[in-house]
This record gives sequence, C-alpha cells and structure tokens, in this order.
Amino acid sequence: MNVRAIDPIQPGWQTYDKATFDTLMAADKPVLVEIYASWCPTCVRQQMAFKSLAESGKAPTLPAVRVDFDHDKDFGRHYGFEGTGILAIFRGGHEVARAGGLVTPDAILAFLKDNGVS
Repeated sequence: MNVRAIDPIQPGWQTYDKATFDTLMAADKPVLVEIYASWCPTCVRQQMAFKSLAESGKAPTLPAVRVDFDHDKDFGRHYGFEGTGILAIFRGGHEVARAGGLVTPDAILAFLKDNGVS
C-alpha cells in the first residue's frame, strides 16, 4: 500500500466526529460527506478538484465532513460505505445521494446540482 501524508482538509470542512455529525444532521440541512483515505488515488484527485473549486470561488458552501475510512469504521459500517473516494449528501439524518469517482470540479458540481445542492 502506498501511504502518503494526509491531504490538508479543505477550508470550511470538518473532520468527522460523531457529536459534530449528529449536530449537523439535526439541523436538517444538506451536508456533504467525503469517505477519504490517504492511500486512495481517487481521493488525491478529489482533493485537487476541491482545491480548484476553492481557488476559482466555486467551492460548495454547504457543511462538509471528511470521514477517514481507516479510522472511522463505525461510520462506514453504519452507513454501508465499503470503499473510498466516495461523496455523499446527507439531509435530516439520512443519506440522499452517493457517488464514487467524482474527480473533476465539473463532476462534483454536477453531483451537487443534480441533488438539489448549489
């Protein structure tokens, strides 16, 4: 396994912890979740895409949470995440959309727009 340093978390994002996630779910607003691992090549490309969106002023403004696939196993088991490089949208405590392999800014924006998030 090719392990590299963890990518810096995007500005405005939060690292997953159960209490914070539960608070976000209670707010009944959309929340973007990234299932991430430092060894995941798709995750590297997603990070580059999110960085590009931030630099161009097009970064999503919804709350976003990075879930570490290797460390937050309870989250993955509870919601059925069996891999990395996945983006999901949660609202009101429930997952409403999931997609893997979104590695370009346009693909990420289209996923959000297709699921009612701008």
